[in-house]
Amino acid sequence: MIKQTTTKLAHSWLAHWLPFLHWLPLLNRQSLAADVTAGLVAGILIIPQAIALATLSGMPPEYGFYTAIFPVIVVSLFGSSWHVLSGPNTAVAILTTSILQIYASPFTPDYIAYVITLTFMVGVLQLGFGLLRLGVVFNYFSYTVMVALITGVGIIIMVQSISPFLGLMVNIGEPLEDTLYQLAYSIQLINPYAAGIGLITVVSGFLAKKYTRFPPLIAAVVIGMLASFILELFIGSASTKMDKLGFISFSALPLSVPDFSPETFAIAQQGMIVGAISIAFLALMQSAIIARSMAVSSGQHVNMNQEIVGHGLSNIAGGFLSCFVSCGSFNRSAANLESGAVTPLVGIISAFVLGFLVYFASDILAFMPMALMAGVLILVGWGLIDGAEVKKLLSMKTETRVIFLLTLGTTLYGGVQNGVFLGLFLSVVSYLRNVSKPEIQVLTGERAEQYYPLDFEEGNVLLISGSLFFGSVPALENALMEMEELDEGKEHLYLSMRSLQNIDQASLKVFIQEAHKRAEHGKRLVMLLESDKLYQRSLKQHGYVLTPGRGGVFSATLAEENL
Repeated sequence: MIKQTTTKLAHSWLAHWLPFLHWLPLLNRQSLAADVTAGLVAGILIIPQAIALATLSGMPPEYGFYTAIFPVIVVSLFGSSWHVLSGPNTAVAILTTSILQIYASPFTPDYIAYVITLTFMVGVLQLGFGLLRLGVVFNYFSYTVMVALITGVGIIIMVQSISPFLGLMVNIGEPLEDTLYQLAYSIQLINPYAAGIGLITVVSGFLAKKYTRFPPLIAAVVIGMLASFILELFIGSASTKMDKLGFISFSALPLSVPDFSPETFAIAQQGMIVGAISIAFLALMQSAIIARSMAVSSGQHVNMNQEIVGHGLSNIAGGFLSCFVSCGSFNRSAANLESGAVTPLVGIISAFVLGFLVYFASDILAFMPMALMAGVLILVGWGLIDGAEVKKLLSMKTETRVIFLLTLGTTLYGGVQNGVFLGLFLSVVSYLRNVSKPEIQVLTGERAEQYYPLDFEEGNVLLISGSLFFGSVPALENALMEMEELDEGKEHLYLSMRSLQNIDQASLKVFIQEAHKRAEHGKRLVMLLESDKLYQRSLKQHGYVLTPGRGGVFSATLAEENL
């Protein structure tokens, strides 16, 4: 018996540090077959996304493959969710470029070094969040803000993709209106062949999504590549003059080292620190929302702190394996769940499938037109915009619509980074505004009688539930002022606090001042409690004396000598 208990404790301790021990026992012939099938689908599905998002991050395409391989394996082993697939993320890619492009030109060695260092910094911040068990923070981030951020990112992606889609060149990283102005100014330079390939890519993606069950991005790439091949077969590459993706230098073990040397890091230090914080928050917010969504569908309990630790470790590892920042991917995770995945083994299988395919298909990928990649990005951007959800938020005549528009506007015209910080601020303000309004009901006459304690005469009752803190003071003061008009000569005011979870000193001071004011006029203020826990924690030190009442309810009245 002692041996069994010791073994169980040892396994529990190991599973805490090695979370994959929780799902390894679930592997059998049926689950393994389901995971292999889902892993094959996931490995193929990520190919066009990995290239597109690497380009969006200002990185060569092979770095997109590295980010879709190594972080996925780490999260699969050390995360908590069994269905979330990590990898390159659209919003994070946009934010990375907007932060770093002012310090170095995208696709250059200096820029790549900054990205790798930033990835490591993000991982350290995320790991710290997880180890400090701060996962609960992301439960308070407004869903409205997240929709606004994702919608803004989708619009930005589509606008920035118009240039390569049409075979044009404009300055990257410009404000939205400047990019549109440059496009309008260069309209006469459109390459019709590139625009045609881009259009075929987008249309084929939309048609595949609407009429088939085939992954739309893969369908778009296959049809776009065929169209490009046929076009150049009859017209010739010299006539089409379409830019191509080019040679992909893929390595099985692409080691890298974060660079914190003074001559490089000092130049971008301030921007990278602020950027790492904003990216860490944005990535974790998306991963947390995706993990909760998958858990609702699968019924699995997700340990959010462990999930954060897994993503932190994946980005720390990414800093040494030539990756840019990764996080949970909603479309890959949803496809993973729909494919019948059972365990996180899917992520590991998908990583090996992707590596195998890229190693043997790199020569084919080199001929992929940039207009085709732009078409894929437009499909990605369009897929981020949930029209029904946006319409619903805009139709709400509450603060929700204001928060959505402010966050969306800031994201579009101030950058994703500023949108993240404003969204976080508005989420906190909205939360505090809502919880600062405790639920208060005024009970008089017969409705109040059930709350009277023994040996007390009739009076009016304030029924209070929720939590009271300093932000609740104005609401409490207004309620007490209204009660003065309803007193009608009654001596007692009862505060029914049976459902009250907590009360801070600022709110308690309001009640004490009210008790003193009433005592001067020969009236009493009585608190009614379900148990004495709140009394012991907050009321006893202020001179309240607890008296048993009917139905197990206690009444607390300010001691006469303290008045």
